[in-house]
Amino acid sequence: MSVRRHDGLATLPFFLLMAAVFAVYVGYGIVLPVLPFLLESLLGASARFSVAWHTGMIAAIYMFALFVGAPLWGKVSDRIGRRPVILLGLGGCVLALATFGLAANLWVAYLARALAGGLVSAVLPVALAYISDTSAPEARARRFAWMTAATTLGFMAGPLLGGWLAGMPAGIWGQAGGGGSLSAGFFTAAAGGAVIWLAVWRRLPGIPPPVNTAAHTQCLPDERNTKSVNVLLLLALLGMFGLGAFEVAIALQGQQVLGLDPLQIGLIFMECSLVMVAVQVLVFSPLVRRTGFRFIVAPAFLAMAVGVGLLPLVSDPGWIMLLVGLFAAGSGILIPMLAYRVSLDAGPAQGAALGKQTAAAALGQGLGSAAAGWLYGITIDAPFWFTAALLLSGLLVSMVMRQRDRFTLN
Repeated sequence: MSVRRHDGLATLPFFLLMAAVFAVYVGYGIVLPVLPFLLESLLGASARFSVAWHTGMIAAIYMFALFVGAPLWGKVSDRIGRRPVILLGLGGCVLALATFGLAANLWVAYLARALAGGLVSAVLPVALAYISDTSAPEARARRFAWMTAATTLGFMAGPLLGGWLAGMPAGIWGQAGGGGSLSAGFFTAAAGGAVIWLAVWRRLPGIPPPVNTAAHTQCLPDERNTKSVNVLLLLALLGMFGLGAFEVAIALQGQQVLGLDPLQIGLIFMECSLVMVAVQVLVFSPLVRRTGFRFIVAPAFLAMAVGVGLLPLVSDPGWIMLLVGLFAAGSGILIPMLAYRVSLDAGPAQGAALGKQTAAAALGQGLGSAAAGWLYGITIDAPFWFTAALLLSGLLVSMVMRQRDRFTLN
């Protein structure tokens, strides 16, 4: 069964796309609050620096693999269609999660996360391309916001589920991965992903590959458009650097400075995700219709910079939650905004263009994760302040862009 282009996207296929994206982000987020504790169990009595460094690197390798894979899978989906690529990526996520849950040493953990990133990169950009192929431009912003909300909900559910299951007795989970119930979340997420894979396989309609994609991708791009897209990719890299660094730094700060357990760290991530979902669903679409690109992106970068930059200066739970919420509000607006703008400029090669955008975001998030783990091992304040400085540079880039008229949304 197939659907025609630009005549609307039915509720069930759209829900299945959201479910697929939700599943892969649960698989990503479920690792975050548990990873430092899992590494402690694998490394034994290692120093704080070793745990911090491997926390950052394992988070980073996932994103680097996503960076490599996203453009490739996007191009493949332009040629063979969206549905088979989504199914491959979602199935790969399930297998990688199960492998990570069974990891008994570091090299298996690294390998499992690298495979997860490389295969998950087939899901998000191709799901967005599916929506672009089947949605009129006026409906695309709203649907992109809902898709981003699905990623955020997955990111919220993952840490919360992982932290909750990690606090349970080992029970039937044994000592898989050297961490007892630390592995329970990975197997649970894999089982849920398998159910969603089956639903997508049975009920998601196929769509034919885009018409004239080859001709489109071979044409020389307009110089002004190329410059504007390059700016969008740079902004995506900077914004996601901030998100990647924030995720690793807050997990390490919670464990090593604030003395939080996995569930408490998961609650911080839950608050972050709830704020992101709220602004994506309630604020993003109306804001896009009423104002221009630079009036959205610059304040978003500022909110993220202030939120992460002040975090090492506070220890009161109320202030921590306020700053986390401020950071989340900025990132919740920034992420769908950049994807939406890339999509509008992409023409029929939606998979390739959104793959590049996802790759730039993944590279930024991977660099942020690695940098945060390394800097935290040197001094605990460094990742927060360095990240704030880079986010402020993103604010400046968005303010001094030439050809601002190309980014105004009517």
